[in-house]
Amino acid sequence: MQRREFVLGSPAVLATTACSSAPDELPPPPAKTPGKPTAPPAAPTAAPTAVADPHAGHGDHGDHAGHHAGDDATLTVATDCLKTGEVCVQHCFVLLGQGDTSMAACARSAHEMLAVTRALLVLAAGPSEHLPAQAKVALAVGERCEAECRKHEAKHPACKACAEACKAAVTRYRTLAG
Repeated sequence: MQRREFVLGSPAVLATTACSSAPDELPPPPAKTPGKPTAPPAAPTAAPTAVADPHAGHGDHGDHAGHHAGDDATLTVATDCLKTGEVCVQHCFVLLGQGDTSMAACARSAHEMLAVTRALLVLAAGPSEHLPAQAKVALAVGERCEAECRKHEAKHPACKACAEACKAAVTRYRTLAG
């Protein structure tokens, strides 16, 4: 059986066609000619109709004032934490794989920071009444991550970058947590 015959004769296609037809007008199953391939369907000759742009007339979105309520300062520091934290965790994994167990606490704290920061980033992207509460959690986790990364910053640039990003984020989270 050729693929085209399979697709055209498949129950899913027949069911779709049946659902879009009137109940009394089911199409006949495709004719099967053994050994002869069926011709491909003809290409449509009519040009597709143009769809109106749903954003036409919006201009500078002046009528959408207030829709972007994201906290840009928080988004910036949280994103930086995510970038540097991912690099730090991967660096820790490499060292752990080489037997350096002194990186375990750093890897764990950075891993937790990433999880908490992802949640905070979502809340900071739009107006959320839960952002201050999440900022309190992120503050505690960020302080711990910074402290663990500081232990390794002299030897590992990835840890230093993560510690610096956490420090900036912790400063911002204090403001949010109140």
